Amino acid sequence: MSNLPYQDKPTPWSSHMRITALLSSLPASSKVLDVGTASGMVARMNGKSSLRFFGIEANAEWAEIASPFYEELWACPIDDAPLEALQGYDAVVLGDVLEHLPAPEIVLNKLTGLQSTGALFIISVPNVANLWVRFNLLAGRFDYTERGILDRTHLRFFTRKTLIDLVRSAGLDIASIQATPIPLELVSSFFTSPLGKPLHAALAWFTSLLPTLLGYQFIVEARKR
Repeated sequence: MSNLPYQDKPTPWSSHMRITALLSSLPASSKVLDVGTASGMVARMNGKSSLRFFGIEANAEWAEIASPFYEELWACPIDDAPLEALQGYDAVVLGDVLEHLPAPEIVLNKLTGLQSTGALFIISVPNVANLWVRFNLLAGRFDYTERGILDRTHLRFFTRKTLIDLVRSAGLDIASIQATPIPLELVSSFFTSPLGKPLHAALAWFTSLLPTLLGYQFIVEARKR
C-alpha cells in the first residue's frame, strides 16, 4: 500500500484543492517547482491553467506516472537534484514533503536562497498535535501507520508553532496559514454523498475554529523577503 501514489483529494477543504487555489493567483506562464510530485496531483489538478510545472520526485515509479504533466521532471531525491532544477521559479510547492526529510530546514533554506525576492512558497505538513494523536498519547500509544499523520516514512513532526518557526527562519514572510480537516472522503465514500457532505463541511468549519486541535494538515502561503 505504501508504494502506491497518494490519492487525489478533490473536496474543497483538502490540501490539494487549497494549493490549487493559491496557485491560481499567479500570473500566466509562471514557473512552478513541485517538490515531491508523487503521481503529479498538483500539476494534474492545475492542468487547465497556463502555469508551467516542473517537478522533482525521488520514487522512480511515481515519477514515471507524473512525468506527462510536467515540462521537466527530475527523478531523484531533492538532495541530489542539479542546481538548474532548483532555481529560478515564481513558486515552489512543498506538499507533504518536509516531514519526510531528516533536515527540512537545510532543504528549505537552500530552495529559498535560489529564488528571487517575492517568490511564492506553498508548504503543507501534517499536524502532530491533532486531537487523535493527543488521545493516543494519553493512552500511551504512538503507533506508526501506512498513511496519515503518523505515516511510518515521516522523519520529522510539526505543530503550527514549529512550522511557523521553520518558515520564518528560512527567510520567508507568512501571508496565510490554513488548517485542513481530516480527509473523511478517504475514510468512507459516504462523506462524498449528499448526506455525508454536510457532515464533512461541518468538520471543516469546526477545524477552522480550532485549527491546532482539529487540523489534519497546515498549509502555509509565504513569500521570500
